[in-house]
Amino acid sequence: MSEETAKEKAQEEKEKVEETKQVARKDEPEDFEILAEWTIRRLRPLQDVSEEDYPEKVKRWVIYSLGLDKLHQDIFLYLEKNFRTTTTDIASEFNISPNTARKYLDELHTVGLVDYIGREYTLTYESLARAIQLMLIPRITDTLRTIAKGASNTDRPYSLSLTSPESQEVLVERGVNQINKKLLESWYGQGKKVRVRSYTSLTVKEDVDPELFDAVIDRLECMGSLRIPTEVYARVAHKIRCYGSAETY
Repeated sequence: MSEETAKEKAQEEKEKVEETKQVARKDEPEDFEILAEWTIRRLRPLQDVSEEDYPEKVKRWVIYSLGLDKLHQDIFLYLEKNFRTTTTDIASEFNISPNTARKYLDELHTVGLVDYIGREYTLTYESLARAIQLMLIPRITDTLRTIAKGASNTDRPYSLSLTSPESQEVLVERGVNQINKKLLESWYGQGKKVRVRSYTSLTVKEDVDPELFDAVIDRLECMGSLRIPTEVYARVAHKIRCYGSAETY
């Protein structure tokens, strides 16, 4: 198959996917709001790739497997070289509007490849594999777990809200260096999500229930080292941003 034929086939596939999405959206109940959406493609393994082109080809193959098109791939590779960027930079570099740039960056963020601090965007991890393992897989797993919880009629001690996170008030707690069950239950009793910002080392104690932690913590940002139980980390890895070393136990 020639490269031109392959591109035409890929474009046809993309158009079919978009048509399917549009039809599906028309049929969506008005009381359901989409917060995140993923498309996963199973592609034929790469073949006959030169050693020189291999790293970039593999990255493009991976990102396309995650449902993202060529411009997403170009922006990801641009971020690899430039480390940090803004919507204005991306708009100028790729000759698109700032709103379109934001849309593409947000879609890269949805699959866990890009994060942002203020107006600046950066790669979540230098390693593409690590970003998928620590960000995307937990996000999809957590979404499936929430869907399964919604399908279950069993009562559990800590109820995860199925309402939009944007509609919940978020309490910011700064300077926290230890989180235990008692503290979490205190936050839970206030009926608010909590965003934790630790400027030194932070320890999550072993008495913490993973479901309670997930129900309460909106995001955890740690500037120093982080020590956290393995079960808790597996549940909420996508909510954690650690700038120091991270240890599970």
